[in-house]
Amino acid sequence: MKAMSNVDLYAISHELNELLTDARVQKAYQPTRDTVIIRFHVPGKGRVDVAFQAGLRVHTTQYPPENPKVPPSFPMLLRKHLKNATVKGVRQHNFDRILEIDIQKEHRFTLVVELFSQGNIILLDEENRIILPLKHRHAQGRKITSKEEYHYPPERGIHPLNVELEELKELFEDSDSDLIRALARSGLGGMYSEEIILRSGVDKKQPANQVSEEEIESIHKNMVELFKPLKTFQFHPQIVRDVIEENKSSVESVKTAEDKTKTDETDKNIGSADEKTGQTTDNKDISDFKKVKTGKEDVLPLDTLIYQNFQKERFDTFNQAADEFYSGKVGADIKKVQEDVWAKEVGKYEKRLRIQEETLKKFQETIIETKKKGNLLYSHYSEIQNLLDIIHQARENFSWMDIASKLKKARKEGMKEAQIIESMDKMGVLTLNLEGERVIVDANLEIPENAEKYYNKGKKAKRKIKGVNIAIERTRKDVERKRNKRELALERVKVPQKRVRRELKWFEKLRWFLSSDGLLVIGGRDAGTNELVVKRYLDNQDIYLHSDIHGAPSVVIKKGEVEGEIPESTIQEAGTLAASFSSAWSKGYASQDVYWVHPDQVSKTPQSGEFVARGAFIIRGSRKYLRGIPLKIAVGIVDYEGERIMAGPVESVSKYTDNYVVLKPGFTKKEEIARAVLKKIDPERVLTLEDVIRVLPSGKCDFVDNRRR
Repeated sequence: MKAMSNVDLYAISHELNELLTDARVQKAYQPTRDTVIIRFHVPGKGRVDVAFQAGLRVHTTQYPPENPKVPPSFPMLLRKHLKNATVKGVRQHNFDRILEIDIQKEHRFTLVVELFSQGNIILLDEENRIILPLKHRHAQGRKITSKEEYHYPPERGIHPLNVELEELKELFEDSDSDLIRALARSGLGGMYSEEIILRSGVDKKQPANQVSEEEIESIHKNMVELFKPLKTFQFHPQIVRDVIEENKSSVESVKTAEDKTKTDETDKNIGSADEKTGQTTDNKDISDFKKVKTGKEDVLPLDTLIYQNFQKERFDTFNQAADEFYSGKVGADIKKVQEDVWAKEVGKYEKRLRIQEETLKKFQETIIETKKKGNLLYSHYSEIQNLLDIIHQARENFSWMDIASKLKKARKEGMKEAQIIESMDKMGVLTLNLEGERVIVDANLEIPENAEKYYNKGKKAKRKIKGVNIAIERTRKDVERKRNKRELALERVKVPQKRVRRELKWFEKLRWFLSSDGLLVIGGRDAGTNELVVKRYLDNQDIYLHSDIHGAPSVVIKKGEVEGEIPESTIQEAGTLAASFSSAWSKGYASQDVYWVHPDQVSKTPQSGEFVARGAFIIRGSRKYLRGIPLKIAVGIVDYEGERIMAGPVESVSKYTDNYVVLKPGFTKKEEIARAVLKKIDPERVLTLEDVIRVLPSGKCDFVDNRRR
């Protein structure tokens, strides 16, 4: 997978700076060895996940991978130092593949992301000392470990956005390589060097120190033109795929670039700081360029001539383009890793089964073969007996080796009895050829004894077949069980799925439910939305409710077009919302008192000398109380202006759906209970985990019962 180039990171850093400045850090986790995901809360936008993969990529992502059950130490340290901290800015260091994020909490921190070589992610304190790196490194001139001062790699090459003509002349004059190498090593990388040469129309193979002044001016002019959109932040984010069609007018112009287009791996390493040397260098020889061919895929923030005949998928931001480009490949990598693990696991049992089946086959062949050879000894009884008699007589005067020699000679001379002999060893064991079968006969034994050895061998093999069949049957079950486990495991592999942000209705941005009488009930989520509920949505015919405890939502029953008074049943249900979403839930109370009043009793105007905090209101006149409201809510999927998740009293939720669960204050963390709720009410995964978390009370929960209602 190709790593981001200096140009890519320039576009990413600008977009992230625009997006993340004043955002709050919410959470960090590490799904793989080299990847850290940080979740930010962006004012006016909400959740934004950013993927940082050391040595490869940085971009916002809508494909967040699954959190590991046991978080590693690095993201835990990031949470400790950065949770609820504010992003002050994002920048690229010196047009190199180094991204920096300035973060302010009680102290200032800097998160450094290195994309050169094997990459790194490093947290620095306000004195530029390393708090903790993702990877500890000891390279020449750089010591990347805790408590050490962080040092950038030595600067080298040119800054293509600010390069002057004279600077370019000096670069070529001091070079001892050809033109394309000189440009690539200057920090541009392979693909952009090829693009500049293509636009300039000069010979890329000529020595750099022999380039004419006119050619240098052309190179400089086209370099400025190529990177002009970067200076004005007019990016053209795109993923390019496949050659569409080469017409006659474009073939020759593109051919120069196609001769030696840089490989992705070379393109990512050329022109960036090398970790071992601490200098900008090319990790592969520039001559390793590959021809552009159908099937090539790339992501870039600029339009280029090299890719003019490729299909292009355009995006609004380069972060979106990078997310689509990299996340699909990461998902495929995750799946392949698991497939390889299970292939190895299942393969062990398949190999065992194969060996057992081969053993069974050998035993079956042994039974047939030994019986046949035993029978051959009896069918050639007289012939073999004559031979053994001759051998026994000779044995009185000669050694076995002498007899073997004499038999060999006799066979050549045509002795009838010796024609069936193939060989004889020094212990008197004969190998006979009987009807094309090689039969072993021990001359020290009688023919029945030799035959019995064969029959016994067949009987032994027959006895073993039963055990082998049992073992095979057991192994077949093991293989089937492992294959089933593999299928289930691969189905459960959490290949990152795109998190599509659904547009929320106005009431979904608040606490809400539809009462059993059909009235909409809304409540604030925090101080800001408490203000909103009262100032924007509380009308004269409505009812206002509040839990009799500090830290509770302002709740409003919207009367709407309903005739007559608001029903008591709706007031009681609204009381459940007011009680359950108050601080009483996180404190573990079982019940809570709630009062209600009319809109004209709710005021933001304090008495002289009093102060009313944001989200709080003054209630004047008598209050009507709902005593001992149980803290219990139901969560289910309802059809109200489209399918959506609703959390409210059991009486209201149960009227609109049978697919719901009931929760009470408990001991299970919010994210864990949300996963369980999602599994129970949404097996088809219409909702996201975030949808469920958004409607739950603040605090831990447990199920009232574990059965779907």
